[in-house]
Amino acid sequence: MNPTCQSVLSRGIVGLQAKILESSDSTLQGIVGTIVFETKSTIFISKDSLVRQVAKRAAKRLQLQTPSCVCFISGSALIGRPEDRISRLNNG
Repeated sequence: MNPTCQSVLSRGIVGLQAKILESSDSTLQGIVGTIVFETKSTIFISKDSLVRQVAKRAAKRLQLQTPSCVCFISGSALIGRPEDRISRLNNG
Protein backbone atom coordinates (compact mmCIF):
# COMPACT_ATOMS: atom_id res chain seq x y z
CA MET A 1 0.00 0.00 0.00
CA ASN A 2 1.42 3.38 -0.99
CA PRO A 3 1.49 6.07 1.69
CA THR A 4 -0.62 9.17 1.07
CA CYS A 5 -0.11 12.63 2.50
CA GLN A 6 -2.68 11.92 5.21
CA SER A 7 -0.98 8.72 6.34
CA VAL A 8 2.71 9.44 5.77
CA LEU A 9 3.46 9.98 9.49
CA SER A 10 1.58 6.88 10.60
CA ARG A 11 3.18 4.64 7.95
CA GLY A 12 6.80 5.66 8.44
CA ILE A 13 9.14 7.80 6.42
CA VAL A 14 12.12 5.51 5.74
CA GLY A 15 12.55 5.09 2.00
CA LEU A 16 10.88 8.37 1.04
CA GLN A 17 12.61 11.12 -0.91
CA ALA A 18 13.14 14.19 1.29
CA LYS A 19 14.25 17.77 0.87
CA ILE A 20 14.93 20.17 3.73
CA LEU A 21 13.25 23.43 2.79
CA GLU A 22 13.86 25.38 6.01
CA SER A 23 16.30 24.71 8.82
CA SER A 24 17.67 26.47 11.86
CA ASP A 25 21.09 25.23 10.68
CA SER A 26 21.92 26.89 7.36
CA THR A 27 24.27 24.03 6.37
CA LEU A 28 21.31 21.61 6.30
CA GLN A 29 19.04 23.74 4.15
CA GLY A 30 18.54 22.29 0.67
CA ILE A 31 19.70 18.75 1.47
CA VAL A 32 17.97 16.29 -0.88
CA GLY A 33 18.03 12.50 -0.74
CA THR A 34 16.38 9.34 0.53
CA ILE A 35 15.62 8.82 4.20
CA VAL A 36 17.53 5.65 5.13
CA PHE A 37 17.19 5.58 8.93
CA GLU A 38 15.29 7.32 11.69
CA THR A 39 15.87 7.54 15.44
CA LYS A 40 14.09 9.39 18.23
CA SER A 41 15.65 12.74 17.40
CA THR A 42 17.41 12.37 14.05
CA ILE A 43 16.86 11.31 10.46
CA PHE A 44 19.57 10.08 8.12
CA ILE A 45 19.36 11.26 4.51
CA SER A 46 21.45 9.53 1.83
CA LYS A 47 22.44 10.78 -1.61
CA ASP A 48 25.24 9.40 -3.77
CA SER A 49 26.68 7.23 -0.96
CA LEU A 50 26.92 10.26 1.37
CA VAL A 51 24.73 10.01 4.49
CA ARG A 52 23.85 13.19 6.38
CA GLN A 53 22.55 13.12 9.94
CA VAL A 54 19.84 15.73 10.51
CA ALA A 55 18.33 16.67 13.87
CA LYS A 56 14.54 16.63 13.62
CA ARG A 57 14.32 19.86 15.63
CA ALA A 58 16.65 21.60 13.19
CA ALA A 59 14.48 20.68 10.18
CA LYS A 60 11.80 23.36 10.35
CA ARG A 61 10.12 22.30 7.11
CA LEU A 62 10.57 19.10 5.11
CA GLN A 63 9.25 18.09 1.73
CA LEU A 64 8.55 14.36 1.47
CA GLN A 65 7.82 12.72 -1.89
CA THR A 66 5.46 9.74 -1.72
CA PRO A 67 4.48 7.72 -4.80
CA SER A 68 1.16 9.60 -4.96
CA CYS A 69 1.86 13.11 -3.65
CA VAL A 70 4.26 15.63 -2.15
CA CYS A 71 3.90 16.32 1.59
CA PHE A 72 5.19 19.25 3.58
CA ILE A 73 5.75 18.62 7.29
CA SER A 74 7.56 20.12 10.23
CA GLY A 75 10.53 18.26 11.68
CA SER A 76 8.97 18.66 15.12
CA ALA A 77 6.06 16.47 13.95
CA LEU A 78 8.58 13.63 13.62
CA ILE A 79 10.07 13.91 17.11
CA GLY A 80 9.84 10.69 19.11
CA ARG A 81 10.68 7.09 18.44
CA PRO A 82 9.26 6.04 15.07
CA GLU A 83 7.48 3.00 16.47
CA ASP A 84 5.85 5.08 19.22
CA ARG A 85 4.72 7.76 16.76
CA ILE A 86 3.26 5.17 14.40
CA SER A 87 1.44 3.42 17.25
CA ARG A 88 0.15 6.72 18.67
CA LEU A 89 -1.19 7.93 15.32
CA ASN A 90 -2.79 4.58 14.40
CA ASN A 91 -4.56 4.23 17.75
CA GLY A 92 -6.02 7.72 17.81
